Amino acid sequence: MRNAAGSDNKDLTKQIALLRSQLDDLADTVNGTSDTLLQRGGEKLQETMRSARELIAKYGDNAKHMADEAMRLKDKASDTLVAHTEERPFTTLAAILGIGFLAGWLLRRR
Repeated sequence: MRNAAGSDNKDLTKQIALLRSQLDDLADTVNGTSDTLLQRGGEKLQETMRSARELIAKYGDNAKHMADEAMRLKDKASDTLVAHTEERPFTTLAAILGIGFLAGWLLRRR
C-alpha cells in the first residue's frame, strides 16, 4: 500500500512538472505572438499615416482653392443682399413679411 502511494506521488510530481513546462512554453508563445502583433500593428499604422499624408498632399490644394472660392461667393452674396436691401427697402420688407406669413401658416397647420 505504501509503495502504491509513493508511486502515485511520483506520477503526480511528473505530471505537475510536465504541466509547468507546457505552461512555460505557452507563455513564451503568447509573448512572442503579442510582440509580433504589436510590430505588425505599428507597421500598418505607419502605412496608414503615409497614405493619409499622400492624400492630403494630393488634394489639399484643391480643398484650399474650394474653400477660398466658397468664401468669395459668400462675400459676394452678402454684398448683393446688402445692396439690394439698400436699393429696394420696401420690396425687401415685403419679401420678409411674406416669408414670415408663409412660415407661420405652414407651422400652424401641423
